[in-house]
Amino acid sequence: FVLVDSGNIPQGQNFSGVGPRAFPYLVGAGLAVCGALLAWRALAGGWRNMPEDQTVHAAPDWPAFATISAGVLLQMVLIGWAGFILAGIVLFVLVARGFGSARLVRDLVIGAVLVTLAYLTFTRLLSLSLPAGWLPFL
Repeated sequence: FVLVDSGNIPQGQNFSGVGPRAFPYLVGAGLAVCGALLAWRALAGGWRNMPEDQTVHAAPDWPAFATISAGVLLQMVLIGWAGFILAGIVLFVLVARGFGSARLVRDLVIGAVLVTLAYLTFTRLLSLSLPAGWLPFL
């Protein structure tokens, strides 16, 4: 679907020769290769030499699921109001908490660095518009 639908993206005139279709075609090709490898593996008899003593179906961790879901929902609510950076930090901290991290300050610092780098990359290097929110100085 990605490969087929990528052809519907309008191709603009640009000087580099790489248009807006290049990345979706690359992603689609990667997905097609992964799908072909998985299909070949399944048709060849599945995965062999798997340890039998491991529990395949563990009980769901509902508090972790709720924490990660809250992070995603809060990020969607906050991005237009508080901006990309603050919404991204909230998402990072709650996902880290959902995966078992108990170090709030470390998660805040790492999240702030990663999200700020992503924001600056998209806005400064790629000239894309992301909501600044409460941090208009960036």
